[in-house]
Amino acid sequence: MLNCKVRFAPSPTGYMHIGNARVAIINYLFCKKNNGKFLFRIDDTDSQRSKKEYEDAILNDIKWLGIEYDETFRQSARLDRYNEVLEILNKKGLVYKCFETEEELEFKRKRALLKGQPPVYDREALTLTQSQIEDMEISSIPSYWRFKLPNKVVRWDDIVIGNTSYALSNISDPVIAKSDGTFLYSFCSVIDDLDSCITHVLRGQDHVTNTAAQIAMIEAISGKQCNIKFGHFSLLVNKDGAQFSKRLGSLNLGKLRDGGLDPMAIWNLLATLGTSKDIETFIDLDELANYFDISSFGTNSPKFDTDLLFNLNKKIIRCTPYERLKTRLSLKMSEQQHSVIRDNIYNYNDLKKWDKILSPGYIPNIHNLNIGVVKSFKELFEKERNEFLSRDGATNLLKAVSEKTEIKGKDLYMPIQNAILGLENAPRLADTLTILSKNEILTRLSANILASS
Repeated sequence: MLNCKVRFAPSPTGYMHIGNARVAIINYLFCKKNNGKFLFRIDDTDSQRSKKEYEDAILNDIKWLGIEYDETFRQSARLDRYNEVLEILNKKGLVYKCFETEEELEFKRKRALLKGQPPVYDREALTLTQSQIEDMEISSIPSYWRFKLPNKVVRWDDIVIGNTSYALSNISDPVIAKSDGTFLYSFCSVIDDLDSCITHVLRGQDHVTNTAAQIAMIEAISGKQCNIKFGHFSLLVNKDGAQFSKRLGSLNLGKLRDGGLDPMAIWNLLATLGTSKDIETFIDLDELANYFDISSFGTNSPKFDTDLLFNLNKKIIRCTPYERLKTRLSLKMSEQQHSVIRDNIYNYNDLKKWDKILSPGYIPNIHNLNIGVVKSFKELFEKERNEFLSRDGATNLLKAVSEKTEIKGKDLYMPIQNAILGLENAPRLADTLTILSKNEILTRLSANILASS
C-alpha cells in the first residue's frame, strides 16, 4: 500500500463552497485509501481579505464533514521562513525586484495583446543597473519580487490526466512577494509543501499552469528534481455551466448543513462525480474510501446537480441505522416510531421535526378543523382497551368511523391526521395510530376539539 502525505489548504477569504469541499474530499479519500497522512493548512497570507469569521466557518465545515487531520498550521506563522527562502534565492540570482506599477503592467499586457502576442512579462526589471535599483529604493518607489523561470519545458506524469508538459516561456515570471511584503500563494505553498514533505498535490485543472511554475520553484529551492506527484481533476460547474466561487457564496457548506444534509451525501456525490464510477450510497467512510479511485476521473467538467444531492441525501438518511441517527441527533422517538415515519424523511430537519411531533405533550395548532369527523373518531377511540393500537386495530377503527360518518378517503383521514399530527404529508394514518399511545392521541384530539369549538 502506498504511503502518502496530502494537504488541504483553504484560504479564509470566503465561505467554503461545494467546489472547495470536493478538493478536500478527493485528497482525504486518496489519503485514507493509501495509508497516508493528511495536513490541514490555513493559507492566510492575504491579510486584507482573510477574516476570522471565514476561518471559523471553514473549521466548522471540516469538522462537520468528518475530516480528521494529522497536522495543521497557518501560513501567517511562517513569514520568517518565506523571507529566509527569498533571501537564499536572491543570492542565487533566481529572483529579482521589479518596480512597475499595476497601471504600467496593465498597459504592457494590453499592448502585447494588441500585437497578437501573449501577455507575458517582458523582464524589463532585469535590464535595470544596480545604480538604477539603488536610486529607486532611495526614492522609496514600491517594489515587488518575481521568480525567474528557467527557459525550458516542464514535464510531469499527472496521476489524473496523464503525461503533461508546459513551456515556461508561455507564462510570466510569477510574482512571489508584493510591494507591501505580502507573499503570494504559489511561493508560500511550494515552501510549505517541501518543508511538510507533501508527496501528492491533488487539485483542479485550473492549477496546471501554476504546477509548471511551482515545479520550477521546487527544484530551485530544493536543488534537486521535483519528487512531488501532481493530479489535476476537472472543475465542477453549476447547472448553467459556471464555476463555483466562494465570493459568490455558491452552495456554501454552512447553508447545506443548515438545510439538514447528512455530510455523507456530499461525500458520496463528490467522490464519484466526474468519474467513470457509479454514484453509490455508502454510509461508512472506510467503505467509500475503498470504492474511491483517483484514476477514474475524466477530463470533462461535470455539472453539479442539487436535485441529485438532495435525492442522495434522502436515500442515505433512510438507510442509516436508527441507533446511529438517535446518537447523532439526540432523538427521543423510539425505533418503532422511526420505522413508521422513515419514508417521509428527506433531511435531518424533517427528522427533528418528526421527533418533536412524536414527543409526549405535543399539541398541533390546527385551524378550520372538521370537528364532526374528529369527534366521531374520538368517541369510538375512547372505547379501545389497549394503550397502543395494532395495525389491524387501527384499520378497523377507521372503518368504523367511516361507517358512522359516511365519509371516506381523504375527507375522513385528513381531519384526524391534522388533529393528531398537524401535518398533511404523513405516513398512512393506520400506521401512525400505532406509534402514539391512547392517552397521547386523546389529549391531542381533546385540545384541538376544544380550540375549534
